[in-house]
Amino acid sequence: MVLDLDPLGDRAFLARFPTEDAARAWAATVRNRAFQGVDDVVLAYRSTAVFADPERCDLETLERALRTLEPQIHDAEVGARHVVPVLYDGPDLAHVASTLGLSRDEVIDRHAGRDYHVFAVGFLPGFPYAGYLPPELSGLARRAEPRLEVAAGSVAIAGRQTGIYPMKSPGGWQLLGRTPLRIADPEAGRFPIRAGDAIRFQPIDRHEYEARLHERL
Repeated sequence: MVLDLDPLGDRAFLARFPTEDAARAWAATVRNRAFQGVDDVVLAYRSTAVFADPERCDLETLERALRTLEPQIHDAEVGARHVVPVLYDGPDLAHVASTLGLSRDEVIDRHAGRDYHVFAVGFLPGFPYAGYLPPELSGLARRAEPRLEVAAGSVAIAGRQTGIYPMKSPGGWQLLGRTPLRIADPEAGRFPIRAGDAIRFQPIDRHEYEARLHERL
């Protein structure tokens, strides 16, 4: 298999693919092969970066192996599936419903009605970019004026994607609700949600939210 594969610095390669599914399958296959000297495999949408230690492997040999690697279809399904409870009381829920011509319950039902693939993790440590939203929820722009402070655990949408703020930060996505779970612990280096995983949102009431506050994912 000939890939669009280019050097990324002096110890990594970047592979590009036509679809997110193809990138996810290839990244999973590289991880499963456990090539000697490969330190990390980072999936992001339609690309995958492979980082290697040149003191533990020959980069030219690794490049040839990556170019001929045939992804296995079942490898695309090895990511973890995370069920994330959400109290849908976000400050933008009414605005989202009105803009999209839906009721609040319809927004909730559609948002919680499918699994989402995690395409990448950024702009904050542990922030999952997940998608794609159902057509009825797609196309909303970010807020014209981003909030200076979005609470940790906030669940939001923008464009065709949904995400979860792992910590307090500024942010411009439309806030639908909040999860009581701590989805990342940067100080401990704990980031349970990875690119290639899946997320399913589960509506909960305020009582369950309070009972599960500060649990870890």
